Amino acid sequence: MLDNIRIVMVRTFHPGNIGSAARSMKTMGLSQLYLVSPREFPSDEALKMAAGAKDAVEQAIVVDSVYEAVKDCSLVIATTARIRGNDLPELSPDKMAAALNTAAKKAPVALIFGPERMGLFNEDLTLAKYRVTIPTNPDYSSLNIAAAVQTLSYEIYKYSLINQTEKPENNLFNRELPTAEALETFYSQLEQTLKETGFIIKNHPGKVMQRLQNVFTRAELDAHELRILRGALASVQRLKKD
Repeated sequence: MLDNIRIVMVRTFHPGNIGSAARSMKTMGLSQLYLVSPREFPSDEALKMAAGAKDAVEQAIVVDSVYEAVKDCSLVIATTARIRGNDLPELSPDKMAAALNTAAKKAPVALIFGPERMGLFNEDLTLAKYRVTIPTNPDYSSLNIAAAVQTLSYEIYKYSLINQTEKPENNLFNRELPTAEALETFYSQLEQTLKETGFIIKNHPGKVMQRLQNVFTRAELDAHELRILRGALASVQRLKKD
């Protein structure tokens, strides 16, 4: 399961944080590190901070977008300390660990972390199905990115050790879940269909699609349900052509 769980660091500013995060991951049995547009990488500072986990840094996969990092993942969870406009259902750290471990039995999954200064953008969150927040002192909630990776990696590893033979409380993640790529394809098909029928007008396409995407995120579609919806849209498109 752990081999199917990837940590995605988005637009990381300080290369030393990449090395520290890689070290934290390795201590918890995680090896899949994806870097989205890091400010400085490769980096001697990253290797220095990785200490005995230099291999984890050297094997990190660098991509240009969050979509490239998670498109083949069936479950994407975003770490965020702030509630956003397109808010996602929230999981506690232990529920996050259960979800990722369970879904990782069947397909790759991802946990994404935003940059040190601003956190994840709203467009980054559109690819996630849930968000997780680490409980901290409300009077001082600042948490270093590498420390956040360490904390949540520990939760993931702990669950993998003590729950290997137990049934998860929520069987949602035992179902076949659609990948991020499949969901993006569905949303593109939905938007195109709604434009063809005149439901979406040119002035406000983004607002409508964002709200519809929030609806489907809350619905927690599985892969079979998504295929049904895509078939329904295809039938509408065929009718329009006729």
